This record gives sequence, structure tokens and C-alpha cells, in this order.
Amino acid sequence: MTAQFLRRVAALSLVASCTALASSCSLFRTSVPAEVTLGMHAATPAQVAQLDFGRQARFAKCVPPACPTRTPKTLAPETPSQPIAREAAVTPAESVAPAPLAQDPATEAESSRTVIVQFGLGSAKLSSAARSQLNRAMGDPLHVRRIKIVGRTDSTGPLAFNESLALARAIGVRDHLRKTHPTLAATLTLQARGACCFIASNDTVAGRTQNRRAEVVFQMTDEHLP
Repeated sequence: MTAQFLRRVAALSLVASCTALASSCSLFRTSVPAEVTLGMHAATPAQVAQLDFGRQARFAKCVPPACPTRTPKTLAPETPSQPIAREAAVTPAESVAPAPLAQDPATEAESSRTVIVQFGLGSAKLSSAARSQLNRAMGDPLHVRRIKIVGRTDSTGPLAFNESLALARAIGVRDHLRKTHPTLAATLTLQARGACCFIASNDTVAGRTQNRRAEVVFQMTDEHLP
């Protein structure tokens, strides 16, 4: 009888202890808002989001709040596209007129005059008519700048003889100009070639007479031409 009573008392004590423990736990329970509880049980739809950027960019499904969010750092700055005017893009090059070439005053004012004197057959002696012709063409020797003398022959005779005869005719003209005008300061140049550069046919006497000649080119200023 006593043992059974003790067992009942022990069982009641155990029940009372459990009840007291349960009551103490309820004091520390944190209340959860209803909207949070509802949000936890509500189904959140998944969405497609971009992961990474550039060549590493890829897309995947995610459920907020696990989806990546756009921040000012990830947003590319938007620069307004402004049309470029054609006039501003291409600037035409300014056309510059070429400067005129400077001319030598002496060359610009110079004029030339050619005189042809003729010789006898096989002769390098100047006739009186040839000397007068050269004197008239010379004019004022102080204003003659250059004199070019070219000796020629006809086609008759050996070539070597014609070459020396052509040179002798050019020298004869030079010597006459120097003798007539001792103060001559012009530049004298001589050329000679026999049986060459004919001005008439050698088949006639008149043609051969024209080919036995010396060509004298005087270069002087315009105002002193004879």
C-alpha cells in the first residue's frame, strides 16, 4: 500500500515538473509577424538574370533575393549620341596658289640675233661684205653678253679637211670681232663640224655656197639691239 502511494506521488511530481518547464519556455518564444510567415510559405516565381559581364556573361534562373542586383558600378554610363556635322568632320584644305618662278633679270631682258656669213670655196677668209655684216650686228660691244660662233662646210672634199676648215672659219670670225672691238668683254664660244647640218642642197652651186658658212649668235639686252 505504501509503495503504490509513493509511485503515484512520483508520477504527479514528474507531470508537474514538465508542465512548469513548458510554461517557462513559452516566456522566451519570439513572435513572428504574420506577413513574414505568409511570405515564407508563398511560392516566389523564378526569374532570368545576367551573371558576370563582357565575354564571361551568362544567364541563369534565380529566385529573389538571391538574384544579382544592378548597381551604379555595374551600369554602363549612357553617353548621348550626337551627330557629327559633315563640315566639322572634313575640313577642306586651303588652296594655295603656286608662287611664280623667279627669273633671272639678265635672262629675261636678253634677246638674241643670229647672223650668217658665207665663205669662198675651201677658204676661211672673211670677205668685206661679211666683215661689214658682223660689225652691224655687233652694235655696242659693251652690252653684248655672249657670242656663239659655229663653223660649217659643204659636203665636198674629205671629211678631215672639212672638219679643220669649219674650225678655221669659226676662228676667223672670232679674231675679227676681237680685232675690231678690243674692249669686247663678251663670252665667246666656238663650235665646228664639217659636212654637217646643211641649210641647202649640195647638188647645186648655189646650195653649196649657202652651206659654206659661219653662224654667229649675239645675245644682248633689248634696248641695245642694232
